[in-house]
Amino acid sequence: MNERLAAVILRIDAIATDILVPLRRKIINEAALLQLYEALDETYALMEHERQIDRELAAILFLLYSQLVTQSNYVYDKSLFVPHIGKLQGYIRKIFGGTLQNV
Repeated sequence: MNERLAAVILRIDAIATDILVPLRRKIINEAALLQLYEALDETYALMEHERQIDRELAAILFLLYSQLVTQSNYVYDKSLFVPHIGKLQGYIRKIFGGTLQNV
């Protein structure tokens, strides 16, 4: 893994904390999610032609996605959660190989 990608993954890990802590109180940190999407765009650009995915990155994205879905189940109004669940799902598909989704 190159140094730029390692730095982006560290940044995503730090952003994840900024998302997960408020999420446990059913609060969406919009600013942190926007930073995450920017970092994921950069991640995709760096990994677009890679055949292997970093395990740490996969774990972070799975945790974020699963916590968004889980916490949305505890609120009556899911309208703040649904757009981010869909957007994160799209990034995960894009980074992990969207072509595999058509099988």
